[in-house]
Amino acid sequence: MTVGKGGKCGFGVLLLACAGLMAPAWAQQVDTLATLRDLVSQGQYQRAFELGQAAEERYEGRAEFDFHYGLAALETGRYPEAIFALERVVFARPDQLRVRLELARAHFLAGNFAAADREFDRVLATNPPASVRANVNRFKERIAMAQSSQRRQLRGWLDLRVGHDTNINSATSDSVISTPIGDFELVRTGQEQSDKFVRAEIGGQWREPLTKFSSADVRLSYEHKENIDDSDFDLGIGRFDAGYTRNLDHGRVRVGTRLQQVMLSNSRFQNGYGLVASYDRALAPGWIGSLTAAATALRYKGDSLRDTNQFLGSAAVVRSRGAVTQSLSLYGAHEPSDASARGKHNGRDFFGAFYGAQFDAGEWGPYLRAGVQRAKYEDTHPVFARTRKDTTLTATAGTTLRIWEGLQLHAEVGYTDVDSNLPIFDYNRWLVEFGVRQTF
Repeated sequence: MTVGKGGKCGFGVLLLACAGLMAPAWAQQVDTLATLRDLVSQGQYQRAFELGQAAEERYEGRAEFDFHYGLAALETGRYPEAIFALERVVFARPDQLRVRLELARAHFLAGNFAAADREFDRVLATNPPASVRANVNRFKERIAMAQSSQRRQLRGWLDLRVGHDTNINSATSDSVISTPIGDFELVRTGQEQSDKFVRAEIGGQWREPLTKFSSADVRLSYEHKENIDDSDFDLGIGRFDAGYTRNLDHGRVRVGTRLQQVMLSNSRFQNGYGLVASYDRALAPGWIGSLTAAATALRYKGDSLRDTNQFLGSAAVVRSRGAVTQSLSLYGAHEPSDASARGKHNGRDFFGAFYGAQFDAGEWGPYLRAGVQRAKYEDTHPVFARTRKDTTLTATAGTTLRIWEGLQLHAEVGYTDVDSNLPIFDYNRWLVEFGVRQTF
């Protein structure tokens, strides 16, 4: 059979026409995979998951698609979908370290701790870089904690410390205070006093799993600070905390109650009764977010004008990367007076920020903490004829040293500076202490 020039031309036209029909499908495939990859790299996980879900039937089994779809599912809390997609990649490419790490994390977040532990062990068997090994070991510690959390837990601790406090009564260093009605000389107990001290704390915690996803817990502790030379400001604090925790698909909720009693010079000084609720969830790899709300009634023995009710809210984020864990929290509170108009000046609003960093240096655990708080009181102070405003700065540096399992040495230095527009409330303070803590 011979084909003439016209036939050849017709055949060429047919090929071009077929190519034209196939091009959109090919372009669509490239565009879908590229878009999915770009959305994941930009952190738009919800949109990436929706795109991957719509295209899963067409592209599942392709490593690039399964990996990015699995990541999108993981970051939006669809753990079963993430596990199925990432397992397909691991089956085809078992040498891909990143994929196996993400699969282990998906199993962990899904609550399948045994599977997560196996995957992390397989990663460690490849002798990964030090930073990867450190991250994996932190996850394995969390797995051990999570597995133990599904069992009844009883633990206790004893903390003993000695130190020096430059301002045991949180008082001004001034000896004379000026007021609108004249100058007054402060008595000795109204001025800054320094002293050495011994501090002891004993406590215990009981946690009882109720179901696979819930538990109840009780915590009880008592702390006493005994000053060596001046017993007028010996301080004792007893605390009781009980709560119910529920694990959800995307986080954890805890509701509970808190009771606290403060003793000053072995006499009851203040009682606190409160309710607290918190919500924690993983935000991204190495990031955890937390929201807390609390309502507390503060009552003073023999001084009802100081009684207040505190309503506090806070938001915090924690980041763990390498050997460093950092945290940042923001908080604010409304604390109105519970007394008559004569005590309204004791009510206040305050807000602040707190930063902390913990370093994992093997047996050593150095840490830093810093905070700032601004408070404005509700009414004019009856003595100074002005509304009180305080700015408080705090900074702490310290370290722990692990001696053996359950036993740690502590060393810490802290500084507090309160800048008040009412001189009697203006003070600063240094505190240095050393001690030992035994958990059992």
